[in-house]
Amino acid sequence: MKKELMFKGVLFFVLLIATFVESLYSQDVAGTIASSDQNSHLRWSAPPESLTAELEDYIPRYMQQQNIPGTAIALIQHGRVVWTRGFGVMNTITNEPVTAETLFEVASNSKLITAYIALRLVDQGVLALDEPLNKYLSKPWLPPSKYRDTITLRHVLSHSSGLGHLTFSRECLFLPGSGFYYSNKGFLYLQAVLEEVCGQPLEEVARELVFKPLGMSSTSFINHNGITGRTANGHFYAIVPVMFFVVPYFIVLLFGGLIGLLIHRIWKGHWKVTSGMVRVTLILVFVLVMLPFFIFLGKYGLLKFAWLIFFCGVGVVGTFVGVIFIIRMVIRAKFKKRLRYQGVLTTILTLLIVFIFMGLVNQIDNLPVPKWPAVPAGAASTLRATAGDLATFLIELSDPQYLSIELADQLQSPQVQLADQMTWGLGPGIQLGQDGKALWQWGQNLDFQSFLIIYPEYGFGVAVMTNNDVRNPDVAIKIAQSALGSSMDLILRTSHLDFNYQPGE
Repeated sequence: MKKELMFKGVLFFVLLIATFVESLYSQDVAGTIASSDQNSHLRWSAPPESLTAELEDYIPRYMQQQNIPGTAIALIQHGRVVWTRGFGVMNTITNEPVTAETLFEVASNSKLITAYIALRLVDQGVLALDEPLNKYLSKPWLPPSKYRDTITLRHVLSHSSGLGHLTFSRECLFLPGSGFYYSNKGFLYLQAVLEEVCGQPLEEVARELVFKPLGMSSTSFINHNGITGRTANGHFYAIVPVMFFVVPYFIVLLFGGLIGLLIHRIWKGHWKVTSGMVRVTLILVFVLVMLPFFIFLGKYGLLKFAWLIFFCGVGVVGTFVGVIFIIRMVIRAKFKKRLRYQGVLTTILTLLIVFIFMGLVNQIDNLPVPKWPAVPAGAASTLRATAGDLATFLIELSDPQYLSIELADQLQSPQVQLADQMTWGLGPGIQLGQDGKALWQWGQNLDFQSFLIIYPEYGFGVAVMTNNDVRNPDVAIKIAQSALGSSMDLILRTSHLDFNYQPGE
């Protein structure tokens, strides 16, 4: 319980800062080809040359408006990929350009791949849609409860299992099948089942049942050496990781320093502190502050954020120590006969420069997040892919070649109702409107956004991925709206979890 409260507190703090900053720096969304919801018109029959020309003009301007470092897009028309393109940069420091071969983390779009794997296993008779998932496990993954033996694959794929979302708890919130609650936890439960029934890690199962058959050679649930070099860095608003370091560091430094000073006074009998003692204290406090970040974030596959905080911490402490050293050198040169003022003047100037430094950091919108730490495969969120690979998967999702006709039909059929024109199928969301049926899913990590959508009737769809942070979570959806011309209002509301409901609500 304490760990869960701490996790929720950290997440709340991040989102609170992100929301506050977004309110200060948000800009109006504008674009020459962005259709309004009131004048939605699906552009499935438009010449691809016309669509792509408009997008090549629009996307860079939209990216500049929204401070998006990089974007990758793949357009589908008449059931085939007609255009893939990269815009912007993979990393704002190196400025390496995004290309059609650049991989992005796709966050919750991982769930679509996982759902498809499960359906293929249903076709093979390994799993069943309406049998309790618990029966496939030699050791229960869920805690004992009256609902444990009633959660089925159908419930998990349609987010009606009653399991939670961003939580450590594995408790079921309501009777499975009686409500809708978007759930990461349900897909982690499904991962445990898939790996047991197949006797292989998720990555191997996905390669056998999805990646190889569909030719998705640049897609993986793990961050292996073969793709890291082509993967974009996520980006984060710099002041957030800096503050995550600065606040605990200076609190520990203040109280730890005072305690150390008292111990030194008792032990040595005087208050004089050497420069060596200061250096040891700065390093020791640095280690004490960073260790919990590496332990906690590493445990949940978020080691890249621990490294981001580490590098920010090195920058802050290095700047702080360097400023003090330079100021002391200058003051000693200018005020040789007034030594008693050196300490006070050094402190004042150091604080002034540190505040200026923090002000400059506050202006950095897109600080690259390290991309090389190992990542354990996670069925709900760790997939990384190119836009072209995801578009290939979308085509299969809309017209399955590796599923039976019956199961393909169920995949695209409403399983649970969210709103008048919004339902959920066996994996994808399903929007039913004036443009027909659309299968879709969004993805949102702290440092990446993505969106997949396809209209099976027209074979018209798009895959969009960006490497901006969570302050602007809708940009991939807005770019897709510009490409397709269809209304995204209900999809945006669903992606904000507006339609979560439990029985009786």
